Amino acid sequence: MVKKFFSNRVVLNTIVLSVFTFVLELVIRFFVDAPVWDIALIRIAISSILMGLIWSFITHFFPKIVGRILNIVYVLGIGILCFVEFGLYNFLGFFMGIGNSEQGTKVLGYILDFMNSLKIEYYLILLPTILFVLYYLIFDRMIMKNKKRNEEMNIPQKIYIEIITLTIILLLCIGYFATIKNPKMQNELQTDSNYSLWLYPENSNLTVNNFGVSMYVFADVKSHILGIDEEDVARIEQEEVKKEQKKHNMVVTDYSRIIDDTAWNKLIQNTSDSTYKTLNDYFINREITPKNEMTGLFEGKNLIVILMESVNEISIMNQEDFPTLYKMYHEGISFTNNFSPRNNCSTGNNEFTVLSSLFTINNTCTANTYASNTYFQGAFNVFNNKGYYTSSYHNYTEQYYRRNKIHKGLGSQKFYGVTALGMTYDEAYEEWPSDVDMFKHAKDKYMNQEKFMSYFASVTTHQTYNVPSKMGDKYKEEFQKKGYSTTLSRYLSKMKTLDEALEELLKELEEMGKLEDTVIALFGDHYPYGLTDSQINEYLSKNGADYVVRRNSTTTKDVDRIPMFIYNAETEPIQVEQYTSIIDLLPTLLNLFNMDYDPRYYLGTDIFSKQHVSRVVFADGSWQNELGYYHAPNNKMNYVEGAKELSNAELKEINQEIKTRQKMSASAIKANYFKYLGEGLKKYQVIEPTKAVEQNN
Repeated sequence: MVKKFFSNRVVLNTIVLSVFTFVLELVIRFFVDAPVWDIALIRIAISSILMGLIWSFITHFFPKIVGRILNIVYVLGIGILCFVEFGLYNFLGFFMGIGNSEQGTKVLGYILDFMNSLKIEYYLILLPTILFVLYYLIFDRMIMKNKKRNEEMNIPQKIYIEIITLTIILLLCIGYFATIKNPKMQNELQTDSNYSLWLYPENSNLTVNNFGVSMYVFADVKSHILGIDEEDVARIEQEEVKKEQKKHNMVVTDYSRIIDDTAWNKLIQNTSDSTYKTLNDYFINREITPKNEMTGLFEGKNLIVILMESVNEISIMNQEDFPTLYKMYHEGISFTNNFSPRNNCSTGNNEFTVLSSLFTINNTCTANTYASNTYFQGAFNVFNNKGYYTSSYHNYTEQYYRRNKIHKGLGSQKFYGVTALGMTYDEAYEEWPSDVDMFKHAKDKYMNQEKFMSYFASVTTHQTYNVPSKMGDKYKEEFQKKGYSTTLSRYLSKMKTLDEALEELLKELEEMGKLEDTVIALFGDHYPYGLTDSQINEYLSKNGADYVVRRNSTTTKDVDRIPMFIYNAETEPIQVEQYTSIIDLLPTLLNLFNMDYDPRYYLGTDIFSKQHVSRVVFADGSWQNELGYYHAPNNKMNYVEGAKELSNAELKEINQEIKTRQKMSASAIKANYFKYLGEGLKKYQVIEPTKAVEQNN
């Protein structure tokens, strides 16, 4: 009887496919350094059985040869899916979903970089797929060769078997859902509940840890088909959000930043939309950070903000290699523990974060998806209000990001792409225009203005580095003579061109007599994806770094350690050792320039304020500070040696604060909240009597 049971076609296929799915998920968990054992394994085991049983039930209606082909399709489909998803996680730092699939497809342009980033052992992910395909090609044929398809059973018996199978499927579904809803089936430190992840898996890394790759993809597809998004989850968890909203009682001092909320309160009274009401309640109750001793340090000066493509701390370690970068970093205001958190759309999303001080949406290429949004509090708009001429520049096309529209929504009066700059470019991925030429072509478009705020997104240092290119080979031999490998030398060659571009900018400002009167803020968007960890560490180790990068580490995020600094020829060097992130750059600049702004609109904090918390937050809810690194997918705090350990209650409080900020930011972007707020404040603003008389006349 037992032998007959296990030789049944549905039963045997269920066992085989379930074991295959579960083994594959275990391999993925091993490579992402998930816990050897946690409660999520029960959920992943149930889902593996469910998937195997449902597929086996479907295929048993077909002839044996068709069923076998369908089983092979299942094995190949799940196997390739898991391999590609893990490859994207290894390359970009996140598992890919529908919302950011456009960014994932761009990896095809760098397929060699993508494949080179995979360690040999990662190909073991394909081993279960190969073995189980061979099983169906060879052993399943032998086992099922003489088996009949239940022809000896009468119709009532067949119906009975089908009902039993469907009942088992239903019971497994109920059990699986119970593991999602039961609070005991999740870690108490978890930043998002299992139920919210199941409804809308915005945090892909955390979802994969709790559900596995296969069910993450299912949940993602399901949420898009059913139209479930962050707003639905926010409504479900509204009570948790409200717990984090608290009124701050401000003590008035000489540094106080007094803001009249009359118009905002009138807007709130006249708003019925539930999303806007929640967002109003959150933002108006945030703390107004006061002014400080650094307020107005650069008041009245010009500002240039520069995104340095694919730049990490390699750029500021060796004066001989990159003299201008070294000078600007070490003679300016440098943030020595700064991070540019990776996400699924790092360049565009991190640029948006710098210009808005908002968290981007984890599973969406936010800058592109919401390109039509407007932000009255955006960097360009704040400087527009002070009479600055604002403009932005990028020496490539809009193939990746719709900057012409995105920057307009943030207030840029004029965006110049590569064509508008009058530059030539090559469509091939291997060739990128010179950043030196970008500054030369842009000079006359902004530098003659009385006051200007300009933004530049560089491109020369963009991957790929493993094939010959004009910029990659320009100084390649120079670095090879220093003992660096060929691929790394091409990257360093491109970096040298960026260094020369900054030298060109400083020269132009000096020739125009505006060097002392101009502030230059620089940040890297992400580490150089096109280099392997060993290639990056090759440079770091030779130049005295006290750390190495491991992109998939669950104990540190030093791979995202990226330079951010502010340079002015008249300013004495300042080193800030607090942990900072690019989300803090805009409010810091607004304070340094003594702009009229409301700190509550920005989810970063002025780094020089006492309210700034020394902590960097990553897209998946992980965070790092002096104490160590909290890895959100594993719900584990990894302390540096000798650090004071936090209680679970303290960790939960930090995680909840981070979650609330990220959720509110996502909701604000999706609802185009700042357009609504800007128009509402303008509508209800109090008109001063003198101005009212002037208008009446």
